[in-house]
Amino acid sequence: DCDDAGTLAVAVALQRQGIAELAGVVCSISEPACAWYTKAVLEEYGIDTPVGSLCLPEWQTSSVYEGYRTHRERAKANGTLYNEIVGGEWRERNPGVEFPEGVALYRQLLADAVDGSITICAIGTLTALARLLASGPDEISPLNGRDLVAAKVRSLVTMAEGWFPEGADVFNWRMDLGATARVLRGWPTPVVVSPWGREVCVGERFMAEAPTDHPVARAYRIHLGTRATTRSSWDQLAYLIAALGEDAPFRQFPGNELTFDEVTGQHQWQTGGGRFVHLEPKESNDELARQVEDLMVESL
Repeated sequence: DCDDAGTLAVAVALQRQGIAELAGVVCSISEPACAWYTKAVLEEYGIDTPVGSLCLPEWQTSSVYEGYRTHRERAKANGTLYNEIVGGEWRERNPGVEFPEGVALYRQLLADAVDGSITICAIGTLTALARLLASGPDEISPLNGRDLVAAKVRSLVTMAEGWFPEGADVFNWRMDLGATARVLRGWPTPVVVSPWGREVCVGERFMAEAPTDHPVARAYRIHLGTRATTRSSWDQLAYLIAALGEDAPFRQFPGNELTFDEVTGQHQWQTGGGRFVHLEPKESNDELARQVEDLMVESL
């Protein structure tokens, strides 16, 4: 979806303001075009942030990823798969560039970080994070993945429709139920669940002000086609929460438990005594959209 691209613009604006450094980007699916597109955007902005590409040998064959593969093929067939179009152009210009493996990049970034200094914002599936948790000691760090996360990470923000008090996400958590279950069960730091953004629609003003060849503006044009002029902002809002913390335009309700059924994808919140945080917006949808699009435009 093009809100992933919009989130890169938001991240750039907040980094320029000195609010939050984008330490790295790890693509959460095993498709190299995602890394190519991300690099195209970061180069447009003149930012040398490392990009990791998840490498799963079983990606094209395992039934675990069949839902995502089907979704991606549908987008490719209808011409809305912007990361293959824009990212593919970048790859043609940069045929020899290699990307670090995603879990290895996570481990390197965490190993190099000050204890408790990192916030991870997951705006896709939790596949890479599940593999990070399961990773063993290596030449990067003597710590296993879970201990490395416990030492270095302040919190995790996961964008998913994990609504309070119960429900079932329709995409990010559902596309890899096993990974979602392992992360929600085993993540050792506070976990903020961000489901908001469906009715927070942006893009029209950004597309009007951006150069026509800007890779983020192109993502919106390609994804939207002639169907609409704006798109929901699930991912941008999750990033605002990760970057701004308690200063984000959301009230935080910490100290909850969250159970997740790996078979059905159903989840249920229980108040009291846990590490999960649910949210309520402080502002209207229109005001949230203004804040998001202001940052996107500021990135230009």
